[in-house]
Amino acid sequence: MTTHPREEIEAAWAEYQRLGVGSHDWPAWAKLFTDDALYEEHNLGTFRGQPAIEDWIVACMKDYPAMTLWIEWYAIDGDRISFYIWNNLPDPSGTGKRFGFPNTTFLHYAGDGKFDFEGDYYNPADAERVFGEWLKAGGRRDTPPDRSLQGIDGWAPPVPEPAFPREEVEAEFARYRERAATAVATGDWDQWADQFTDDAHYREHHYGYYRSQEEIRDWITGVMQPFPTMEFPVSWYTIDGNRVSALIPNILPAPQGDDGYYGFDVNTILHYAGDGKWSYEEDVYSPREAEQVIGRWIAAGGVIPS
Repeated sequence: MTTHPREEIEAAWAEYQRLGVGSHDWPAWAKLFTDDALYEEHNLGTFRGQPAIEDWIVACMKDYPAMTLWIEWYAIDGDRISFYIWNNLPDPSGTGKRFGFPNTTFLHYAGDGKFDFEGDYYNPADAERVFGEWLKAGGRRDTPPDRSLQGIDGWAPPVPEPAFPREEVEAEFARYRERAATAVATGDWDQWADQFTDDAHYREHHYGYYRSQEEIRDWITGVMQPFPTMEFPVSWYTIDGNRVSALIPNILPAPQGDDGYYGFDVNTILHYAGDGKWSYEEDVYSPREAEQVIGRWIAAGGVIPS
């Protein structure tokens, strides 16, 4: 699977972090991308080529001088890197309130210290809510940044330890995908919910946070009812111990006579707990993008069952 040496990828990843998270040297950071790189920011746009990426990131980050970044975890698997990063703003009120939201990212390493793909996944409503609350609390462009800020305590449960063999985790992830396909084909989402532990947690970045297998079952059964033909192919994934991070487009079939694409990308994060069970899932994506896709699908002739 790996086409470049691990140590070469780690060195490029360290430089990516140093220039971005560390020093906020965005012109230099943008030069870590190839001339033909693709950057998909699922709220602010798609940027093709290193110059376009540089123009965008420099202009974008100029508006957020008080923001700091903190990477909670990352995984290198072959030429792909997945990571979970927090966008933090300092507390202007001195009361200890947290102002931050997470996003996830996939990178693809292309060699020579450069990347040819980045995809960022988050809910823009979370970003807007956090910025609104921060401004209301007194945050301003000249508010000094606070580099001590990390993630929000209790946001997600810890990954189960010790790690199970990679072969087992990969096999169970394949079964996870098979269960989704079976659920679509049969309408039976019970068998899909059964793969979670009784006390599993599920964070869905639009619908909410579920804290048991039964809550997960109730939610998935209701939310999937309008979309019995949705497909979930996996674009790629990383495995690090018991954590799986996968890019899974949610795709509605094109209406008859139409050859358009009706899909939106979701970064699904799973924690494997052994015995064929998962203890955590998190789905990170832009609900606005999902709404736009569904709207285009309906306009093209897609029908939601009554």
